[in-house]
Amino acid sequence: MAVAMFMHWPGVTSDQYDAVMARLGLDGNPAAGGVLHVATLTDEGLEVCDVWQTEQAFHSFLEQRMLPVVSELGIGGEPEIRLVPLHNLYAGDPDMIDRIGAVSLPAAAAAWAS
Repeated sequence: MAVAMFMHWPGVTSDQYDAVMARLGLDGNPAAGGVLHVATLTDEGLEVCDVWQTEQAFHSFLEQRMLPVVSELGIGGEPEIRLVPLHNLYAGDPDMIDRIGAVSLPAAAAAWAS
């Protein structure tokens, strides 16, 4: 069953988030079972909402890919994670995704900078 994942990670900065995304290389090596990723940064830290095909897919990505990268980069703190069954996924303008492109903005910015 598809799930929505909500993450609150106090203290994470935009530079730290961008470094994680660049190191993960999701554009070239997407997460198995990942459907959608939306992230925002607030004064408190990182807020993420993902859609995953299964809870197991999320946990596999978290343990095998994301947490090792976070550790390598020395990012501290613990994320607060909540998984709930997905009830609906609606895109008001699905063509916008094609116009924007299915790329990670931080990873794209890192590529442009190099």
